[in-house]
Amino acid sequence: MKKLEIFANILIVLVLVGTVVGIFVYEGILESQRECVTIRFRQYERGNPTPNTVHLKKGEEACLRLTSEDTTHGLNIPDMKVYSEPIHPGKWTYVRFTPEKSGTYSFVCTIVCSPMHSRVRGKLIVE
Repeated sequence: MKKLEIFANILIVLVLVGTVVGIFVYEGILESQRECVTIRFRQYERGNPTPNTVHLKKGEEACLRLTSEDTTHGLNIPDMKVYSEPIHPGKWTYVRFTPEKSGTYSFVCTIVCSPMHSRVRGKLIVE
């Protein structure tokens, strides 16, 4: 009977510790999502990325949470040398970087998404 009590106590401790750890991990995930700016890509004919202007702070890590509402897109911020993986419809792609200089930077789509592909763009303002 003593072994059963020890096993039960160990199990209770593991469940309690696991619950506490799980809460902190979940809060960390939520916090990281709150810090990200969400950009929804669309073909030019369907309204372009939203928002198409994003404000960031110089020297602070930026997180862009990217998705597509129509077809596969890609993100490139040429003057910052920042690129994304393909941005698939209904999926999330994250890009993290630290802007080092103030200014206005263009971002563009890197995957041909429509006949008006070259107009799928927006801007980042680093202050």
